[in-house]
Amino acid sequence: MQRKSILASIVAILALSVLGYSAWNFVKERSAQSCKACTRPVHSHMKTVAVLDGKREVYCCPACALSEHQQSGKQVQVVELTDYLSNEPVEPERGFVVRNGDVNPCLQHHPAVGENNQPLQAHFDRCSPSVLAFQDQKAAAAFAGEHGGQVVKFSAFASEFQR
Repeated sequence: MQRKSILASIVAILALSVLGYSAWNFVKERSAQSCKACTRPVHSHMKTVAVLDGKREVYCCPACALSEHQQSGKQVQVVELTDYLSNEPVEPERGFVVRNGDVNPCLQHHPAVGENNQPLQAHFDRCSPSVLAFQDQKAAAAFAGEHGGQVVKFSAFASEFQR
């Protein structure tokens, strides 16, 4: 009898451990897929990684990461961009951005609605205008030729936010 109760306890502990691990993994995965600043989904081809208070954080786009400094007053250092076309990591000091183009995946979401179920007007959106990262200046220029916007070295763009 005592042996069965010990075995049942061990099984219960294992089941709770598996359940706890699954819940922790789910929460961890969800937070990795949401932008630290605006909580929008992080599109893999726009992912931006920055260090905030000594911790690596994931953002949906470079604009969101850099506006974190303006919003919180905390130092933000972008440590990785993602090339919009190839989905490959880009070192920020080597990257370029196209800003103000007509492509902005961050804005493809359901609009917020008020109490009367009418869409709310946005007066500020940290992800707008769009900022898309590129590894190659020629690719960025070709994209801007097709979709509008200006090609800027990322370091110059980032310095505008650090003032």
